Amino acid sequence: MRTASLLLAGLLAGTAFTQALAQDITVERLGRHIEVLASDEFEGRKPGTPGEDKAVAYIAEQYKAAGLEPAVNGGWYQDVPLVEVTMKDPGRISVRSGKGEAKQYEYFTQAMYWTRRLEDNPTVRDAPVVFVGHGVVAPEHGWNDYEGVDVRGKVVMVLVNDPGFNVGDESLFGGKAMTWYGRWPYKYAEAARQGAAGVIIVHEAQAAGYPWAITANSNRQPKLHIEPENAGKGLAALEGWVQLAVAREMVAMGGQDLDALTVAASKRGFKAVPLDLTFSADFKTAHRKLVSRNVVGMVKGSERPDEVVLYSAHWDHLGRGPAVGGDDIYNGAVDNATAVSAMLEIARTFGQAKEKPKRTVAFISFAAEEQGLIGSEYYGRNPIWPAAQTVANLNIEMMGTFGPMRDIMVVGAGKSELEDHVARWAAANGKVVKPEPFPERGLYYRSDHFSLARVGIPAMWATQGTDSVEHGAEWGKAQMDAYTRLRYHTPDDEYGPQLDLRGMVEETRMNLDIGRELANGTSWPAWREGTEFKAIREEQRRGK
Repeated sequence: MRTASLLLAGLLAGTAFTQALAQDITVERLGRHIEVLASDEFEGRKPGTPGEDKAVAYIAEQYKAAGLEPAVNGGWYQDVPLVEVTMKDPGRISVRSGKGEAKQYEYFTQAMYWTRRLEDNPTVRDAPVVFVGHGVVAPEHGWNDYEGVDVRGKVVMVLVNDPGFNVGDESLFGGKAMTWYGRWPYKYAEAARQGAAGVIIVHEAQAAGYPWAITANSNRQPKLHIEPENAGKGLAALEGWVQLAVAREMVAMGGQDLDALTVAASKRGFKAVPLDLTFSADFKTAHRKLVSRNVVGMVKGSERPDEVVLYSAHWDHLGRGPAVGGDDIYNGAVDNATAVSAMLEIARTFGQAKEKPKRTVAFISFAAEEQGLIGSEYYGRNPIWPAAQTVANLNIEMMGTFGPMRDIMVVGAGKSELEDHVARWAAANGKVVKPEPFPERGLYYRSDHFSLARVGIPAMWATQGTDSVEHGAEWGKAQMDAYTRLRYHTPDDEYGPQLDLRGMVEETRMNLDIGRELANGTSWPAWREGTEFKAIREEQRRGK
């Protein structure tokens, strides 16, 4: 009973704090930040461009105005060393069957591919092709798609998502809910560990969680990576995606049927299938090294300054890219100027409060999330505050812009005790917590909190759901789906009157309240039993 009373007292204190100090978190204040960050002047905020300089300077200025302290050796920026790889001449990919039939496929419209090796002319020549199912090696699930096959020097064809997705088997991995094994970064990394010369993922919109246009637009621009060891020689020479129709044709040329292979690959006991097919690619790239920046500020704790509650929101978007309707600036208003705006308002509220939090509250705007969670991955490897001393990460990402909702969605629900804070806040504020509507999209593994979770820090992304107060649940879900299909990662993700920020105000205050509760409490939220991060955290905490 005493624990429950303390939790309730913490919640009430957080609510009172919001009422007293955060009533001026308003649509107008949030909108002003979004309008600036998503303006054409910032050119889509791609790392390594003048748009980055403007974005990080604006965030640092807002931190300073809010009364935060710089957190990186007296400065606001943590340098993130990157390599940018530009496709100078994409050429084409080609395949040839054992019967002599040959096909070529066009870059962008039929296939997207690149290299992370620091080579100007990477080549894959007449490499045998092997279908390796979902490309997963997961001993805890009793699963190994590479068992019994040697793919060194070969090209592997891989299905997106997890084995449970296509057959709806809830006993396999996450069933319809994507896990880390379903994500493309894992599949590329595993193929490289197996020695593959190339890896191509079959794009299917439902399994991937987004249409081909998003895959093409996101990867056509020069790609950024953390500078690889040994110039990337341990990576596959080619990584990429192919359209579903292209994959069907390739597999048929190789003497197999893709639909039948997909069913087989979704059952225990699947064995990789060599195709009667060879693969070639010859393209030209250029690379340059650059330094991007995470922007970091803090409000130092009054009693336990070494214990840290960490807020995060990535500042970057895609920059300039292929023009759509004459517009080539990918402004990233929802993704992710909304979240940066919310974090800045939370920072202002903490920084200007007369009573400082007992624990340190830190604010990081990460670089290069759109390039593969790079800024947060770099921070995870080079933390300013040790993971063992970081109480939790509250990540903010792509906030709702469709007005107030009745529900709260915890992305990747069931992972940590941070969700108990959300449940209490929802109950106190007339909301309900519901499952995320698109678990197959693997959103938990697609934003910066995942980089921190991987090093043990309990990390959460909680956001508005889809049950509109004014229009109902079907309307809300339709709006979210339309945004994903029509505006996500396109030049149409712009600031304007179509963005209804009233629900965003509520979401911002929720993150504020939960952070306040953690910052003034003594609890250390834990991972739930069975989550992949629990053992790492327990080992960290045993050392304290």
